[in-house]
Amino acid sequence: MSKENNPIRVGIIGLGRSGWGIHVDTIGKQGGRFVVSAVYDPDTDRRDQAAKDLGCRAARSVDDVLADPQVELVVVASPNAYHTPMTVQALEAGKHVICEKPFGLTTADVDLMLEAAKKSGTLLQPFQQRRFEPDFQKVKEIVESGVLGEIQLIRICWHNFKRRWDWQTMKSMSGGSLNNNGPHPIDHAMELFGGDDPEVWCEMRRCLCSGDAEDYLKLILSGAGRPTVEVELMDCVAYGQERWFVAGKSGGLRGTAGRLDWKWVDWSTMPDRPVTDVPTPDRSYNSEPLDWKSDSWELGGTADAGAGAAPAPKPAITMYDNLYAVIREGAEQAIKPESIRSRVRVLEKARAAGGFY
Repeated sequence: MSKENNPIRVGIIGLGRSGWGIHVDTIGKQGGRFVVSAVYDPDTDRRDQAAKDLGCRAARSVDDVLADPQVELVVVASPNAYHTPMTVQALEAGKHVICEKPFGLTTADVDLMLEAAKKSGTLLQPFQQRRFEPDFQKVKEIVESGVLGEIQLIRICWHNFKRRWDWQTMKSMSGGSLNNNGPHPIDHAMELFGGDDPEVWCEMRRCLCSGDAEDYLKLILSGAGRPTVEVELMDCVAYGQERWFVAGKSGGLRGTAGRLDWKWVDWSTMPDRPVTDVPTPDRSYNSEPLDWKSDSWELGGTADAGAGAAPAPKPAITMYDNLYAVIREGAEQAIKPESIRSRVRVLEKARAAGGFY
């Protein structure tokens, strides 16, 4: 049976920026492998317009979506506070689930979802599509190659200057920078940190948003034998820094989502410099010529525009490609839900360390 004759039928819960702007858009680029069968949003105008545009059923409730025998896969794109209960409900109804970030607010949430998926024998997919971003993949490749030497510091900056006044600025809706955009750079940070349980230092503030949640997030991960990894996710930065900064014992890297530059020294070609207490000539500082090697990378397509903007489409397409292969062809999940538990643990530690909640 061809993919067009055996599509994965999807029910979408939540038709906001993610449900409509990312998931519906991505499904439309899947060549018939996915078909939206039902949609639900408490906003009736959104729901009815989506059903009309997509030629699908406008469900009356979450229960109505889950009771639909045609729906095989449910996208949970509701506000943050509802991700876990709706995901568990969908899994218990025998549906595969894509859960938007944050993939639960606590590790207890993650454990509930994992247990529900295990009991139902269905697929649970965290929507951490930004792990497929080309700039992150390239940074990870360079760091792991060893060309920069032992990595000492990594800084990931998502800077912006803007005001927000929607539900994502409200603590009661589990809004704020940590939950809204934080799961993506934190996932990158944990991949580069290389361990599962870092020490976490965190500072949070509310600066420009109208709600009571944070729009300033500074996070530092550290641990023995690991690089220090900093994440800055701030909406009060008028002069934003580049997204990537990496410092290693042999060189460094800097860059954006669209371009990376790195340079390094091959210490094996340099003379030894044993310590000495002999004064330097003419009271000068130690100095030596360095034989720098350099390289660069540029993205061939659309780069991600950063926090607060719609993400580049290709990573979401890649995730849906893998999702289809897992469900229909028995392929391996590229991003397993168990791997996100350590990221959610960082969210918990950040809340405790930040003193903001």
